[in-house]
Parts: sequence; structure tokens; C-alpha cells
Amino acid sequence: MDKVILKNLRFDLVVGLDAWRRWNKPQPVFISLEVQPISNFEAAAAKDDVSLTMDYGKLYKKISAGLALVPQFATVQMLIAQISELVTDYLVLDIDILLPKAILQSRAGVLYRSQFDRSSSDLPAFSLSMTIKEIACDCIIGVNPHERIYKQSLFFDISVPFIGPVTSNADNSEDSEKLHNMAQEVIARVEGSSYLTVEALATAVAQIVTMNYDHTVAKIRVEKPSAIATIEAAAVEITRSRSFFDNKDFWKVKLP
Repeated sequence: MDKVILKNLRFDLVVGLDAWRRWNKPQPVFISLEVQPISNFEAAAAKDDVSLTMDYGKLYKKISAGLALVPQFATVQMLIAQISELVTDYLVLDIDILLPKAILQSRAGVLYRSQFDRSSSDLPAFSLSMTIKEIACDCIIGVNPHERIYKQSLFFDISVPFIGPVTSNADNSEDSEKLHNMAQEVIARVEGSSYLTVEALATAVAQIVTMNYDHTVAKIRVEKPSAIATIEAAAVEITRSRSFFDNKDFWKVKLP
């Protein structure tokens, strides 16, 4: 399980829509790699010889040069595919892409986590998930009398998996538009709601993500910073599939 790690390579790249829903606008992109090479580091350690390992300096230069040749990426999936083609001789490759300013209402950006796994003798495995981090919303939430009077701030993380392979020439540019639409709808619906429990609100958000945006499953984390004065935040995290919402409706606007 030896690995070479490059953490937070910073680039300014054109990737999908920017925070203002504009095409062809560069935005900051942070890329982290974890590479499990075909050969472990025993020989390099025994002889103290960099030629017997995966040289992270050369890997960094190869990725930087390769990304500089591509003027724009219609989607993050295309960026991930391009990076995977620049890394060779690995068993497992993990790529994290953070777009810290991709969504206006997100305090921590959008994180894509992908893995290319060649360690099995079967066909290579691929997985990809996306998390919109810390979407800020204000709403009526809570059972205490004072919580029924004033809105309070909540922060949502929305995580969903993607199905299917990625290629460097696949153009799913509509995914960027859907991402913005989903975040905007969640904010609008949450801020117009009034729930007693965070659990019910989180489930309602999962219903929007799965039923309105065709995701098979959604993980929703809701932080409530004002819940208890002496701690940073209380939080609830749920995972719900699309099938869970058959014949159920958790989204109900409730007046205080």
C-alpha cells in the first residue's frame, strides 16, 4: 500500500461554469493525487535511489505541462479523465478535485473524489462522487419556542455518486448547469420552509436531490451552529436512495 501523494496542486482552469454561471471563465482548482504504484518502495529505500521509485517531482511537472495544453474542460469529469491519462504505471489512483469558488452560496466549494483501481485481475474499476460543501441557508428550524421566532443559519453538504466511466472527450456540459440549479433550488426551498427537526429537513433535501435531479442516492449533512452555545455545531447526516421516496413526500412548507 505504498503511495506517492501530491497535495493541493493549484491551477487556474476553465472548468464548466464559474460561480456566476459563465462559460470560458478561469476559476481556482485544487488537485490532490494519491498514487499506488505497481512496484513498492522497498528497493528505493534499500538503495536510497530515486530512480527506483515514482519520482513525484517528475509527476508534478508532467501533470502541469499536460493540463497547460488543454484550453478548457467542459466538465470536471473531463479534467479527471485528462489527469488519469497523464499518470501511468499505477495500481490505484485517487484524484480529488476541489473547486473552492464554484457555487456562490457554498462556503467550501465543490469537491469531486474519484478512484481508478487496476489492482484486480478483472476489469479496472472506477468510482466518482461529488460533494457541494457548506451551502448556507437561513430558515425556521427547531422545537424550542425561541427557535420558532427567528430564522437561524444552517450549512448543508450534499454528496452524490456518479455512474459510468469518464473520458477526456466526453462532453456532459449540462451537468454544470444542473449542479447550479440543484443548489439554487435547495436554498430556495429550505429558506421558505419551517421544520421542527433537522432530520425531517435533511430528508426533504435528499428528496429534491434524488427525485428532481436523477441521482440514485444522496447523502445530506446538516450543521446547526446555533443549536448549543458551547459547541461549534450540532449536525445530522442521512443517506437516502431515490426508491425510498416512492409514495412518500417529506417536502412540506410549514408555517411557524
